[in-house]
Amino acid sequence: KIEMAEEMKCLLAEGTELYESPDRKQKLLDEYTSLCEHNVKGGMILVSTEQIRKNLVEKAEWLMQHIREKEWISAGDDMGWFNGYYDNHGNAVEYSKKDEVRMMLTGQVFAVMSKTAGEEQVKEICRSADKFLFDQKAGGYRLNTDFKEEKFDLGRMFGFAYGEKENGAVFSHMTVMYANALYQRGFIREGHKVLQTLLEAAMNFENSKMYPGLPEYFDNEGRGLYAYLTGAASWYMLTMITEVFGVKGDLGDLVIAPSLLPEQFDENGNAGLKLEFAGRKFEIVIHNPEKKDLKAEQIRRAVCDEKVVLEPQPEYGVRLRKSVIETLDQKKCHRIDVFFQE
Repeated sequence: KIEMAEEMKCLLAEGTELYESPDRKQKLLDEYTSLCEHNVKGGMILVSTEQIRKNLVEKAEWLMQHIREKEWISAGDDMGWFNGYYDNHGNAVEYSKKDEVRMMLTGQVFAVMSKTAGEEQVKEICRSADKFLFDQKAGGYRLNTDFKEEKFDLGRMFGFAYGEKENGAVFSHMTVMYANALYQRGFIREGHKVLQTLLEAAMNFENSKMYPGLPEYFDNEGRGLYAYLTGAASWYMLTMITEVFGVKGDLGDLVIAPSLLPEQFDENGNAGLKLEFAGRKFEIVIHNPEKKDLKAEQIRRAVCDEKVVLEPQPEYGVRLRKSVIETLDQKKCHRIDVFFQE
């Protein structure tokens, strides 16, 4: 059990009748904020972690199902996406009409990443983003389509011309998060396209007119702006390490489950990276000499320092246990070789 402020007890209320009643939810929120007004009493209650877990899971599952049922926009031709915003007048911002489409990237990123979007919905989102948001000249996937109005009841984005900053620019941070979400859901080719297009835009120096790196955004002409005002670079590195190379931690263990494409291997069929994990230095090399699709293959063998054999995962990937990692020399760089063909 854990302690929490007694004022929070009302937030543990649950049940479909509550979730589906905006009035009841507003009343509950008013009750909570009134209890916390100015200060809290200092009293504590004990709540089991299992009760909190079940409570949060129930709320999340209801909310996700509600979004699937109420916010999905079908655009025909196997395309669709989620409405992610309401304006200050309570109107849905995104829609698909015969002569006008309004689509925004942000709502799709979080729907895909959170698994609110089902498998088929992710496919439809990808098709829609490719048709309505992708712009090769601008550097990739735009934040939104052109609304063709100054819609100030939605926010500051319309203080900018279309293609600048939050109003339809290729916003690096959200674009990389879109790639990360796609990789998490197993859409490897689609995720690679997102990252590769962004990289090519940044590296096209004649057009981007910037030093190497990821800018906050690319404008209509593909020029990179605000080179240091972004979290995109860290998300790009995170995605490359944990999703593309598939190297990540799991309860102290090191797990490797690569999502590399055949064209990402060198002429010898190798791809590698160096990193630190749990205070140890590692060089991890993925061997795919025949340059096959990794997810269609199985890892044949994986060894650390040519002697410690990594355990196979039930579905895909290999694992180096925390107990083994703790025995490794902290001063030495340890090499892990992962073989897809012998």
